[in-house]
Amino acid sequence: MKLWLIYEKSEVKRNERYIGFYREKCGAKNIDLKLVVLEDGLDFTNLPDAAIMRAGRWDISDKLEKAGVKVFNNSHLSFVANDKWETYKYLSERGVKTLETYEVTEDFVPPFYPIVIKPRGGKGGKNVEIINSYDEFINYRNRVKEKCIVQRVCSDVGRDVRVYVVGNKIIAAMLRSSKDDFRSNFCLGGSASRYELSLQEEQTVKNVTRHFDTGFAGYDFIFDNGKMIFNEIEDAAGARMLYTYTDIDIVEIYLDFIRMVMKS
Repeated sequence: MKLWLIYEKSEVKRNERYIGFYREKCGAKNIDLKLVVLEDGLDFTNLPDAAIMRAGRWDISDKLEKAGVKVFNNSHLSFVANDKWETYKYLSERGVKTLETYEVTEDFVPPFYPIVIKPRGGKGGKNVEIINSYDEFINYRNRVKEKCIVQRVCSDVGRDVRVYVVGNKIIAAMLRSSKDDFRSNFCLGGSASRYELSLQEEQTVKNVTRHFDTGFAGYDFIFDNGKMIFNEIEDAAGARMLYTYTDIDIVEIYLDFIRMVMKS
C-alpha cells in the first residue's frame, strides 16, 4: 500500500517526532510511506492508494477523493471540523447539545457578557479570549482580523476532555486542566490525566461521533454545571498527551485501521 502523509511546511518541524512514529510503523508494516509537504504541490500523476491529511485542507482532500484516493480524515469531517461555525451548525441541526453560539458578522453585537470569542479556523487555543464588555469586543475585532464565533462561557472553565476516536471507536479520553488559564490546552501548558468516561458521557460522545466517518480525530468536550457538553472537533488531532501519559500507541492503532479499510 502506498500512503501519503500530508503536512503544511510550517508543521513539519514541530511534528518531527510524530512523523517519525509513522515512518517507523510503516516500515514495520511494509507500507510505502511518503511525506508530502503541501506547499511543494501534489503529484496527481502518481497518486497513492491512501492519504493521511494532517493539514486540515478539506478542499484538497476532496480533490484526492475524486481522483480515487482514500483520505483519512475524509473531506466531509475535515470541512465541518476546521470551521467552528460549520461545526456548530452541522451538529446543532442534528440535535447535539452545544453552548449558545453566534457567528460574528460585520454588524454583530454580542447579546450578553461575558462571552468566549474564537476564530472559526483557530487551533491550539490561539486568539481564544473571554470578553467582558462591548469595548473589549471591539478591541478584539480590531486586533484579530479573522472570521470568529462567540459562545456563552461555560460554568466550569479551565478543564475539558479530549476523546480520541479511531474508526468511530473511542480509544481513550484525557482530562485537560489549567489553574492559570481558562483555556486548558495541553500545548499551552495545561496538565493532563487519563479520564474514565461514565456510561452517560460515553453516550454523549457517541451522539456526536455517529454523524461522522472518523479515521482519527479528537472530540473535545467541556463541562457546564458538572455535565459534559460538546465543544469542538480536532481534525488533525495531536497525540502528545497519549504518548506522555499512557502506553497507547495511537499511530499503530490508526495504521492498522487504515490497512483494514483498504483491504475491505
